[in-house]
Amino acid sequence: MKILVVSNIYPSFKYPASGVFVYNLIQQFPKLGHEVTVISPENILSIGAKKVKSYGVENCTVYRPFSFSASNKQIGSFNTYRITELAQIKGIQRTVAKHNLEFDFVYAHFMMNGFIAVNALKKYKKPVFVAIGESDLPLLTKMYPKDYFEQSIRLISGFVAVSSKLRNQLIGYGVPESKIFLKPNAVDFTKFYQRDKAEMRKKYKLPMDLKLVAFVGRFMDHKGPLRVLEAVQNLDNVGALFMGKGPQEPTGPSVVFNESVPSYKIPELLSAADVFVLPTQREGSCNAIAEAIACGLPVVSSNIPEVMDQCNPSFSILVDPLDVKAIKSAIESILGDEVKSTEMSNNALEHSKNFEIGERASSILDFIKSMMEE
Repeated sequence: MKILVVSNIYPSFKYPASGVFVYNLIQQFPKLGHEVTVISPENILSIGAKKVKSYGVENCTVYRPFSFSASNKQIGSFNTYRITELAQIKGIQRTVAKHNLEFDFVYAHFMMNGFIAVNALKKYKKPVFVAIGESDLPLLTKMYPKDYFEQSIRLISGFVAVSSKLRNQLIGYGVPESKIFLKPNAVDFTKFYQRDKAEMRKKYKLPMDLKLVAFVGRFMDHKGPLRVLEAVQNLDNVGALFMGKGPQEPTGPSVVFNESVPSYKIPELLSAADVFVLPTQREGSCNAIAEAIACGLPVVSSNIPEVMDQCNPSFSILVDPLDVKAIKSAIESILGDEVKSTEMSNNALEHSKNFEIGERASSILDFIKSMMEE
């Protein structure tokens, strides 16, 4: 089949870390024998961004029409994102027309891109399928007039939801359950696997004599990097690795690593750690957790539905994400018991086998094919 992918988050030479999880999935489609074209609108204001030599092997044809971003600000009943959306719609329409692109269906990643796709490509009368990975759809509805939201969602032929919470929210917006495929995020096992811990610590000049806690994600309050720091800073012989960036930057003697790193370094750094900790307040389906367990790490995270979909007690301890004492206690219970820690690590590796990205890509395309046949 000829697949047209629409996603405004997709790696580029300017932003190699943008939408890596989207890129990892989309790269599987050509491997399954399909012809894939990606349209990823690019903010014209990013012209001066520093470029890298490569963001990875590209198996798709990628077009990056320039667009304009008006941010996401509410002014009375109007949200400035609608200007951004219109600019991206025009950019997609120009790209399809200019290159005479042919496609059997559209795959859009995230609801915002789904709305852009259905409104940009109406005249082609091709089905549009949308991957829903947002942390919470009601937050999104505030950006659109009610009638526009309802009209656009009706134009979408099918949805891939990464969590039961998102599936239920779609049903609440009137989407028939038959149009929703529940499939959590998955991992590329050729990249994310357990490395030798001592070797990775030596490579990144990390202390050999400490137990290490790993955090991966935006340095934002809802992700909880400062809560992780507070939980570990009074633990003896424990250090913390922070991979990410954002306004809540963790600092102090407990921090042994703090950088925004390219995606290929993340599994190496995870393999250097002893436990993964993410006290997040909301998720879609957490890529960071899926990647951590593929590297054999026990998990301390949040007792929220979307994380509970991914984790079980054999390799995780889920707590109130705002309770620093509970986070600290969970970390101590794992790091203080070598037998328990090893058992949880083995269970994490075994559980991760259920989330292989090639199988996920194949299942998604099978769902799309069945919906098109209907």
